[in-house]
Amino acid sequence: MPADETPGDRPEGRPPETELPVDPRIEARRKDVHSRRRLRVWITIGVVAVLLAVAFGISRSSLLDVDEVEVIGAQRTGANQVLEVAGVELGTPLLGLDLSGSRNSIAALPWVDQVRSSRTWGGKVTFDVTERTAVAQVPFDAQIPGEQSWAVVDLQGRVLQVDPIRRQLPVVLFGPVPEPGGWLGGSALPLLEISQALIPLQGEEIGAISWVNGQMIVDLPGVGQVHWGGRDNPRGKAVALATFLARVDLHCYEKVDLSDPDRPALTPIEECS
Repeated sequence: MPADETPGDRPEGRPPETELPVDPRIEARRKDVHSRRRLRVWITIGVVAVLLAVAFGISRSSLLDVDEVEVIGAQRTGANQVLEVAGVELGTPLLGLDLSGSRNSIAALPWVDQVRSSRTWGGKVTFDVTERTAVAQVPFDAQIPGEQSWAVVDLQGRVLQVDPIRRQLPVVLFGPVPEPGGWLGGSALPLLEISQALIPLQGEEIGAISWVNGQMIVDLPGVGQVHWGGRDNPRGKAVALATFLARVDLHCYEKVDLSDPDRPALTPIEECS
């Protein structure tokens, strides 16, 4: 194309272009196809809008409301306390429930170890709670001077509750002790493992469990001390101690070394020799 020629220019001598006439029937068919295509689009949009409206209406209607809330397994915690912190009210739309938030709130309760939740289209919400197991009691700073309270704790060091009454559990000497729901320090865990192993020996002359000069010691009131050794084989050491308590007069021994439960060592008191 010459530099001074524009798209609208027509070279001299070229016949003008003319549009061929369109058959009216073809034109009518084209318009009909376009009309039907637009109609299908609008019908699809309308159906989707209706379905969304129906779904929204159902989700906000009583058909998908919470009709029942069930709590399973919260023997220590109590179902009422679980329901209170879960915050699920009857009549709440099922699709708007924050069950994750409810589980987190329930898990913060001192006795709760794990919690699972479920909901059904029938309007039932269920919280299945697994609670912790107490393995020891720790002296707790009493709010009233002169009175002794006891913090009940589990194997992980979680403080479950504080009672003024001493329970049938081994005593672990450790501090500081937080309020229920808090955790003992990490160095308490080996002592709690010993306490768990000694639970079957309750009723025997078992005293407090504590750290003494870097060693784990089980006190035998009026008798002596048990040097526990390491954290290995706590059940085997508990069995060895139970055997000694049943068969040996430990009043003549000041020390029982259970570092190796298969070869325990006894240190006699000179006055008994």
